[in-house]
Amino acid sequence: RTAILIYYAILASLLLVSLIAMPFLSTGGSFFASANGVTAVTVVFAFILSLCAFKDSFLMNLQQGISRRSQFLARLGAMGVVCAVMAVADEVYTLLLAGLHMAFPDSFLSHSLYGMIYGDNSGFAILLSIIFSFFLLLAVCSLGYLVTVFMYRLNKLGKIIFWVGTPFVCILFLSHIVTHMYGKLAVFLGNIVQLCFGTLPRMAMTCTLVTALFSALTWLLMRRAAVK
Repeated sequence: RTAILIYYAILASLLLVSLIAMPFLSTGGSFFASANGVTAVTVVFAFILSLCAFKDSFLMNLQQGISRRSQFLARLGAMGVVCAVMAVADEVYTLLLAGLHMAFPDSFLSHSLYGMIYGDNSGFAILLSIIFSFFLLLAVCSLGYLVTVFMYRLNKLGKIIFWVGTPFVCILFLSHIVTHMYGKLAVFLGNIVQLCFGTLPRMAMTCTLVTALFSALTWLLMRRAAVK
């Protein structure tokens, strides 16, 4: 909770600093502040937050007699609540920047990540943006929790191999995709992305399935996790 409050306090502070600096910076030239797709930043923050959310609480709860199953279910509930809160907070921040854009059209600009991807400007765009952010954050948090539980189960050598090998494989894979932009693999992945994320309902269903899969794998790792 404290980390989330600090994160949004930083976003609010950046906005406040922009407002304070605007009269001084705009006198000598143009001043422009953009916060498009703030949810993309929140996704990175949520993933890092999930990586730090297992070992200490797991060991402390075991000492207090709380079972692994109870911890796992409590974690799922807390993850859902946190993702919902961050999705709403992101939209409030985006709307605040949009309001400043109306007052200072040449100085501020903000669009939600949902609006940037799907180009939706309908009357329900705010609600749909919150739904989009919620399911996206849910999938990312479940991935982060799976990674941290998996790392807990690995020994020191396994952790080194994982953290060295994973970035290396990702770099090789991305470089191949960029080099062969119109190759069969790139076209296949593009079709998969379009199929899974082409519309909001499909995106929500995909993220739900991904969350269920990652959560099931997390439980398989967690139910036999030893005390270290």
